[in-house]
Amino acid sequence: MSKDLRKNLIAAILSPLIALPVLGFCYFYAGIENYTSVSSLISGVGFGVSIGVGSLFYFYPLMLIYGLPISLLLQKLNLFKLPVVLILSILPVFLLSLFSEFNRETLVLHLLVLSMGLTSWLIYNKLR
Repeated sequence: MSKDLRKNLIAAILSPLIALPVLGFCYFYAGIENYTSVSSLISGVGFGVSIGVGSLFYFYPLMLIYGLPISLLLQKLNLFKLPVVLILSILPVFLLSLFSEFNRETLVLHLLVLSMGLTSWLIYNKLR
């Protein structure tokens, strides 16, 4: 296995895990906005992390089917730079949001996809 393919596989395996803290933070923010009690805030964050664990079953195949080939193609074309990675990572969600109403869930999905693209790029560039 080549070094670049190994680095891409590691980045594709680790980058969807960013969904857990991002969704936890989003539910924390939503809990503060609708603050009623500390226990409801903690249960909201727990619910966000559990939604994140469930969404990993969606994000892992998406990363392996869409993200990994795109990153390999960008590296082959010498375009594996952060702005290009972020634009191509958000493109499917952006196209989906053109046909639906833009609401908080869509915003969270945009945030998740951007954070996964950023995390994948950072992991790839930090591995030796």
